[in-house]
Amino acid sequence: MQGKAVYRIQKKLKVFLTIDTEVWEFYQDIEKNVASGLWGITEDGEYGLNFQLETFEKYNLKATFFVEPFFSYHSGQKPLETAVNNIQASNQEIGLHIHTEWLSGVDVLPFDLDIVHRNIGDFDLPSQVTLIEHARSMIFNYSDNDVCCFRAGNYGADNNTLKALHEVGITFDSSYNEPYLNAPCKIITDEILTSPKSIYNTIEIPVSHFQDYPTHKRHLQLSACSFSEIKDVLLSNWQAEQFSCVIVLHSFEWISRNRKNNTHALDKICLKRFLKLCKYLADNTDKFETLHFKDIDKEEATLFKSSPHIAKSKTLSTIKRFTEQYLRRP
Repeated sequence: MQGKAVYRIQKKLKVFLTIDTEVWEFYQDIEKNVASGLWGITEDGEYGLNFQLETFEKYNLKATFFVEPFFSYHSGQKPLETAVNNIQASNQEIGLHIHTEWLSGVDVLPFDLDIVHRNIGDFDLPSQVTLIEHARSMIFNYSDNDVCCFRAGNYGADNNTLKALHEVGITFDSSYNEPYLNAPCKIITDEILTSPKSIYNTIEIPVSHFQDYPTHKRHLQLSACSFSEIKDVLLSNWQAEQFSCVIVLHSFEWISRNRKNNTHALDKICLKRFLKLCKYLADNTDKFETLHFKDIDKEEATLFKSSPHIAKSKTLSTIKRFTEQYLRRP
């Protein structure tokens, strides 16, 4: 008598589309910085935050928008209010993002700082608690929902940041970025993180990275990878039964700035990567599911055990990126 065949159903890979939603200080004009960094206004149309929200809705994808509020000390509150309201109206998740550089030049702050550092991880623990609590309160002015996740600007967190997040009640962090370790990411662990890990009672969900050529690692950011490389990493992590894949974008990801003529324009190559990625995830829901951080089962995440897995891109995928990056040059 022949035995029955046993079929194992492979779990879906949890994909976190994370958007650092921020204003980048590029022009001397703050309104121009908001127009390019937050709304992505170009001669071809508007391709920033609102375009991203519409595209995610079209493809039925979940995304987390890590909103940076300190820029509003320079721009006024309206852009921050509009961004938070639009994200909420689209049923997407709001996380917290901090660029302490924006605190420079602010005449009056509701707390005392001896010095303004570039990264939150450069402050002592009490100051980090104060900064995170204040930034979260700025989001709460316009948000109906609690914030459960955080990413440091420039990935510049340290272990005290994780202690501070636990102290203020933020469960998840996604600042750990292996190619950026030591400069400026200063989260110290006893192993390379490719899966969730509880550190000082904060659950670290690391930014995904991969090996694009021998001895070199690259983090999974849309403007830094070809779509083929991202696809390689997604499939590799799914096949290796990893917990998650964290992809980084920005609200200005495909807005190209030109210092020579002080203008910005649409980067159509990077935009195509985004649209291909959204369609690919939507067409392959048997393998991938996009989630918000609030959807994470904390027990499952902290108990997840897997050998460190570093995906490798195919040579042709990386060659495609080299070609595209050359063509993207202004």
